[in-house]
Amino acid sequence: MSLIDETGLADYEFSDNHVIAPEYYAEHGHPHQAFAWLRKNDPLRKVHPENFAPFWVVSKHADIVEIEKQPELFASSPRPLLMKEASSPDLKQEVMVEIFNRLQDSPRLLEVLASAGDGGIIRSLVQMDPPDHPRYRALVQPWFKPSNIKVLEQRLTMITKGILDQMMGSGEQRTADFVSDIAVHPPLKLICELLGVPPEDEWRILKLTNELFAGDDPEMKRLADDPLSIFDTIKDIYEYFSDLTDARRKEPTEDLASYIANGRIDGEFLPYRELISYYTIIASAGHDTTRNAITGGLHGLLTHPEQLTRFKEIVDDEDAVKLAIEEMIRWSTPVAQFARTATQDCQLRGQKIEKGDTLGLMYAAANFDEDVFDKADEFNIERKPNRHLSFGTGPHQCLGLLLARLEMRIFFKQFIPRIKSIDLLSSPERLQASFVHGLKHLHIRYQLTPASDKIGRDSI
Repeated sequence: MSLIDETGLADYEFSDNHVIAPEYYAEHGHPHQAFAWLRKNDPLRKVHPENFAPFWVVSKHADIVEIEKQPELFASSPRPLLMKEASSPDLKQEVMVEIFNRLQDSPRLLEVLASAGDGGIIRSLVQMDPPDHPRYRALVQPWFKPSNIKVLEQRLTMITKGILDQMMGSGEQRTADFVSDIAVHPPLKLICELLGVPPEDEWRILKLTNELFAGDDPEMKRLADDPLSIFDTIKDIYEYFSDLTDARRKEPTEDLASYIANGRIDGEFLPYRELISYYTIIASAGHDTTRNAITGGLHGLLTHPEQLTRFKEIVDDEDAVKLAIEEMIRWSTPVAQFARTATQDCQLRGQKIEKGDTLGLMYAAANFDEDVFDKADEFNIERKPNRHLSFGTGPHQCLGLLLARLEMRIFFKQFIPRIKSIDLLSSPERLQASFVHGLKHLHIRYQLTPASDKIGRDSI
């Protein structure tokens, strides 16, 4: 099963909107036809999509690597990702007035908004450049080193087994929405535990991060017909993590929230905006992208049954499972894009890039680059090598990549052997989002068997 329509590219008519419009992603998923056309005909192309400021589409693997390893030349600020913009200065002013009105009862957040300018209310590692980026990244880097991730393995194994046991029921054939009923829970529970979020608040973190990352999707928005409801979400995020910070400064614990709350830059607590943004990026990226990779991985297996059969054969081989996980991550590419801004005039692939130009790093395009991947549009869990860019590269490479890989490895090592039968009930529904993208509904019919004794012993 190829990701490119059977008609190929001969009849395809490229549109600037295809590469970024959330509505197009909702209908087609990653725009693989557009990316294939670009890689073949115009691998570095400037586009002017509706409701987006112009940007260069970077569709080749080598070009993204070249850009990401030069943060001084290609900066994350002021446009770290490609988002819709107000269509006119007058409309932008009207929007700002409405936002200020909504935040009247949040003086600290209003102060952030007033001082942020075009920088936005959220300023996390994603938005930062040197010298801030390496200093802020270093604050939590120790939490994500291999030895600490290894410590989490036993707990994650227990969480996953409990979820699969509940999914199995009494062993009868059942139906489920794999996204909301199953895939969301292992990464969500783990990241909430790391942040010290109590179990009764997990739903709140899920709701807020869904609204934040999939704000263009009517189903995920707080109010489907209110484009500014995202600021109500941000207000709730600020209030929740402000309370958590106060609690951890008063009584520090060993969790990651205490680490952030009491972290210091140049001897001072983090500025309010950067502090809340730190919690936000960890809470969201810590589960949202992993959920999408787990779901996309299962969809890949179900639409390529020979690969599911092969996975069952190699599931006890740790190295083989690691390869399978990398292919699932490549195939799903949960983070669709980031953006960089040229800090000076330069040349890239023979094109003149002017100072201030935006370059859109399209990771799904790079992950199917024919110059890097043999039979790139085939799903192959034994693909080797697999130099995908789903975690980015260079100084902004995903901080939690080891944790994401561990979560997926543990989930599928337990899930695959327990499958007695499984099939799709309908076509999946995709998020209307072109930043963090994936499936929002995947309805399956399945039957599971009990966990092996080995898993039970390992979980004690």
